[in-house]
Amino acid sequence: MLLALVLASAFVRVYRVTDISMNYTLVDGDWVVVENISAGFHVPSWFFYVDAHLYGREEGIRRGDLLAFRHPLERRLYLKRCVALPGDKIFQREKNLYLQIGSDSEKTCRYAEKFGIGTYFDEEGCWLKNPYAKFYAVTHSESVVGPRELVTYPKTVIPPHSYFFMGDFRDNSTDSRFFGPVGYDMIYYKVWFTIKKAHDMEYLGALPTL
Repeated sequence: MLLALVLASAFVRVYRVTDISMNYTLVDGDWVVVENISAGFHVPSWFFYVDAHLYGREEGIRRGDLLAFRHPLERRLYLKRCVALPGDKIFQREKNLYLQIGSDSEKTCRYAEKFGIGTYFDEEGCWLKNPYAKFYAVTHSESVVGPRELVTYPKTVIPPHSYFFMGDFRDNSTDSRFFGPVGYDMIYYKVWFTIKKAHDMEYLGALPTL
């Protein structure tokens, strides 16, 4: 039985959310079930971290996915949303996220028209403006005053085999805006589904601050 549980944990895990960086998609006390199959089979984190896949499947990662990855500077897993894939171009200005899909202006415009997403144009063409706010509970708070990384980020093309992550509570999240794109081999698990804990209205109405 113990061996079966250990083997099962190589493919499916359950984690409890313990911070506020994904508010209000996930809040403190919620649970996530993660899987180690659709985005490749990573060496499981059994009390240690080995940044390597035994079977790679990068095409299993899509924009908007929630993924667990090892923080580049720490020996722990972070849970954030993937906002840009390899080849995408992004920047942030005045807390607004701009995304150019595959660094392709025409493709980006077609996507914006298909899904009704706002656009921005400059000398490099068409950009999606805050595309994830249309589909997910992306949160901002004007009362939060943090470092400049939370406000602005330079134009960046995501390198091959790397992914850009951000928390849904954009004003209180340590993510790729601080440590840059995350390499594929540092991505351990993909969120399969979430289990929401019941929270009283007082808790949900209290917006966290730094």
